[in-house]
Amino acid sequence: MKIDRLIETYDRMAVDYDAIVRRYWHIEREPLIASLQLKPGQTVLDVALGTGLNLPVYPEGVHVVGVDLSENMMDEARKKPVSADITFKISDIYNLDFPDNTFDAAVSGFTFCILEHPVRAFQEILRVTKPGAFIAILDYCKSQDPEIQKWQELIADAALKVGFPTGTIMWDALMDYDELIYNSKLSIEVLVDDRTESPNPFSCGCQFLVKNLKG
Repeated sequence: MKIDRLIETYDRMAVDYDAIVRRYWHIEREPLIASLQLKPGQTVLDVALGTGLNLPVYPEGVHVVGVDLSENMMDEARKKPVSADITFKISDIYNLDFPDNTFDAAVSGFTFCILEHPVRAFQEILRVTKPGAFIAILDYCKSQDPEIQKWQELIADAALKVGFPTGTIMWDALMDYDELIYNSKLSIEVLVDDRTESPNPFSCGCQFLVKNLKG
């Protein structure tokens, strides 16, 4: 989706976002953040922070930098209870306003499936994270079951252009993580590839943990 439309959409529905996710795509965030193995004093980038659903589970002593393009979404994130040290920043995921090798780790929740250029976004995350950094990803994804893919093909146009529920969350129902992770020649090592298959085409998801292998 185009960036300007993303901002408009998420600014408009920010106050309703948490309730929608809880009803349709609720996933506990503790295992995602725990997979980063964060230590006190480390700095982690939360990419497309949104309403801050990850924030309550970050451990004390960690510095979290949450970036997003929607000020309204970040206003909701500021209401979350936190133990970690948090910095909020408006930043373009395709042009993150940080020097190379800034972060010890990064996390992304339901981000790549809404982007027009997911590989470019991933390249930026790799640029600003340190060599060896863990990057944890939680997202919607294309099913590996050809029968479920047929249903995802049917909902794809509406999911991207109209949203479910209508006018709210818009995403690529055919977001191909095999293409992003394995075929894009990104400098990463895949440590965890956990897919959630479902007969419901709205509920297919994935969790990845990768390591930044840049020199």
